[in-house]
Amino acid sequence: MNAARAGHSASILSNGKVLVTGGNNGSGLLDTAELYDPSTGTWIMTANMSYARAGHTASILSNGKVLVTGGSGNIASLDTAELYDPSTDIWAMTTNMSYARFSHTASILSNGKVLVTGGYNGIARLDTAELYDPSTDTWTMTANMSYARQGHTASILSNGKVLVTGGHSAIASVDTAELYDPSTDIWAMTTNMSYARFSHTASILSNGKVLVTGGNNGSGPLDTAELYDPSTGTWTMTANMSYARAGHTASILSNGKVLVTGGSGNIASLDTAELYDPSTDIWAMTTNMSYARFSHTASILSNGKVLVTGGYNGIARLDTAELYDPSTDTWTMTANMSYARQGHTASILSNGKVLVTGGHSAIASVDTAELYDPSTDIWAMTTNMSYARFSHTASILSNGKVLVTGGNNGSGPLDTAELYDPSTGTWTMTANMSYARAVHSASILSNGKVLVTGGNNGSGPLDTAELY
Repeated sequence: MNAARAGHSASILSNGKVLVTGGNNGSGLLDTAELYDPSTGTWIMTANMSYARAGHTASILSNGKVLVTGGSGNIASLDTAELYDPSTDIWAMTTNMSYARFSHTASILSNGKVLVTGGYNGIARLDTAELYDPSTDTWTMTANMSYARQGHTASILSNGKVLVTGGHSAIASVDTAELYDPSTDIWAMTTNMSYARFSHTASILSNGKVLVTGGNNGSGPLDTAELYDPSTGTWTMTANMSYARAGHTASILSNGKVLVTGGSGNIASLDTAELYDPSTDIWAMTTNMSYARFSHTASILSNGKVLVTGGYNGIARLDTAELYDPSTDTWTMTANMSYARQGHTASILSNGKVLVTGGHSAIASVDTAELYDPSTDIWAMTTNMSYARFSHTASILSNGKVLVTGGNNGSGPLDTAELYDPSTGTWTMTANMSYARAVHSASILSNGKVLVTGGNNGSGPLDTAELY
């Protein structure tokens, strides 16, 4: 990459390129974004985001645009969201979220809306959730979650409900899980996980079950993994991973296996990667990455390869990126991003490019965004977001725009949100969320609205949720 970054995001665009946005380079947050082109193995800077950010989210909307939400900004967590349009390389602000938040989640629902949940606002974890509606550019609060949580996961099940698991509450990590029903706007508790965990991953397998791996229970990283069965509402332990890890990534490959990369281990950050085979319940080590990293992103490209960008190695934020080829079990370095980032987002646009937004750089949170083009392996800067942010979310709306919500700008959580339009490459501010939040989640519901849940508002975790 052109810049070292951790806490950034990486998104695979419809053209196959990977957009990396924001993050932290060790000296501060970044507003830069760059594009990776797999066909050439090069990075090209895109226009900067309006806000520097890390710990944000990046979601690819149905119209190809990338929505970047929240994150930690230069001064405080962000409630801002912005949209990146790959076709024009322009960032445009959307209306702000109701809550500033970072380390939240963002989920694209079947109706095209984006559900943002939880996170941290710099003072407290959030139980709030909100929905972003791309058709109206508005945020709407939903019912609150049962638990305030930060560093949790949000997964959209085949029945349209959203499963939220774990996270860090006001006091400690939690093993609780709950379901949101978009049709009734009701949260309902489901059975608890076997282990309390935050900074874990949740992957929906082809059989409909959800695989949760690793994370931290407050005493250290975990090597445990467990499966949730939506048909019974029960959890079952699987075989343990080879390495305990938190802040890692989990990607479902075309062969059905799950690739887990990096993370923070018991002693140091990890360069190891391993594969889980659901058909045999066996974990197998793959070749190591070139760089140890956590709080990075992993994006599955149209050619089946996995693009890993940025992150933090325990000493510095990274601008490096590398590709994993499942067919050969090998890692290959790509061109560097323009900025080092951690806690950023990465969204795959309809044109195949990947929009990366915000994150925490070497010095502070950034508002930059960049596009990666897999066909040329080039990163290109796009316009900046309106707010620097990390630990935000990014959701791709049905119109192709990307909704970015909340996050932290370095001084606290944000309630702002902005929309990125890939066709113009511009960001547009949307209405603010009701609550500032970071480390939250955002899910796009089947009705097109976006549900934002939980996160942290700077005082502690939130149980609030809101709809855009």
